[in-house]
Amino acid sequence: MILYISPGSPFARIIRVLLRDRALPVEEVVVPLRDPASPLLEFSPAGRVPMLRDGADVLVEVPLILAHLGWLPADAPSRGRLGQALSLLEGIAVWNRDLRRPPEEQSPAFQALERSRATRILDGMNPDDHDPFAPEGVALACALGYCQRRHTVFRWREGRGTLAAWYDAAIARPAFQDTIPPLSGI
Repeated sequence: MILYISPGSPFARIIRVLLRDRALPVEEVVVPLRDPASPLLEFSPAGRVPMLRDGADVLVEVPLILAHLGWLPADAPSRGRLGQALSLLEGIAVWNRDLRRPPEEQSPAFQALERSRATRILDGMNPDDHDPFAPEGVALACALGYCQRRHTVFRWREGRGTLAAWYDAAIARPAFQDTIPPLSGI
């Protein structure tokens, strides 16, 4: 198996952490994104990571890769928590993208919407429901880690001491430490 990644992608980090936690051997290939010459485009015209090649199978997007590996949560509550964590991460990623635009091209209304969405999701989270080794827990920790290192305008820790303690414990393990993204962002 070959996993195509960008070291800064929180979506790729979810799969990378799970692969390390489960000691599943995989070759990781770092690819450039938004580059018309990216080797990723040979297998996936979407040009998104993570992308897993397993023989002739090519899978893009976290839920599809989880399903392929047999790791998609079986019960509805866990799948719902995974969906919430991925929604949090997607919203923060597009919010971050808007913040990187020149000021005259930014949308304060859009940013307020994404801040409100992220706040609602986190305020509804009970960290005790998230097994930090399960896909939904890893996805939540990766979303929070993205905020911590690359989207610092959203101070998710404020007023969420229990969630912050859960996160700190989750990321202390080697699978998270081995996949820390580069420092950048807003």
